[in-house]
Amino acid sequence: MATVIASGTVGLAALLDAIATVLLVRSKAATPLQKALQLVFIWAIPFVGSIIVVAILRETISTPRARLASGSGDEWLSGIGPESEPHRVHHGEHSGGGDAGHGDDKGFGGHD
Repeated sequence: MATVIASGTVGLAALLDAIATVLLVRSKAATPLQKALQLVFIWAIPFVGSIIVVAILRETISTPRARLASGSGDEWLSGIGPESEPHRVHHGEHSGGGDAGHGDDKGFGGHD
């Protein structure tokens, strides 16, 4: 009975490692060095390595395609890409009254 459980565990680990390897090799998000290091991680630490790499790949792949410019593959639409993130100012960062952050909006939406 113990041999069956051990064989099943080894088989499941090999299956997870193989799936993670295929996903990693097909990935366009990682550099060749990153792929090599992640492959070593996958096969050196069964279960944990493959689960972590698959989770990382899913996170990098989960970028909504609608936010990307059509036909470009990697180019973001103007104003919504990661390069615009540091320049965004949130209303909570302004000081002042209840209409803070709208002082320069004269002539827009009734602010005269």
